[in-house]
Amino acid sequence: MDLETLISAKQVCERFGGVSTMWLTRRLANPAYNFPRPLYIAKRRFWRVAELTAWELQQAKSAPPPSNLPKRT
Repeated sequence: MDLETLISAKQVCERFGGVSTMWLTRRLANPAYNFPRPLYIAKRRFWRVAELTAWELQQAKSAPPPSNLPKRT
């Protein structure tokens, strides 16, 4: 998929594991998530794949390490 490709809200939800549109609405409503803003075309929301990819990478960098792993000694 080309990084300049636009995807719909439904496709964004599918991309993030089948989340609901409410998940998407909450990400957009809370500035702390820094979720990419959609483009509106004929009253429909579309996102740039490049912006979603960049957001995913940023989330991966800022995620705390899993706490269920054994401690190294």
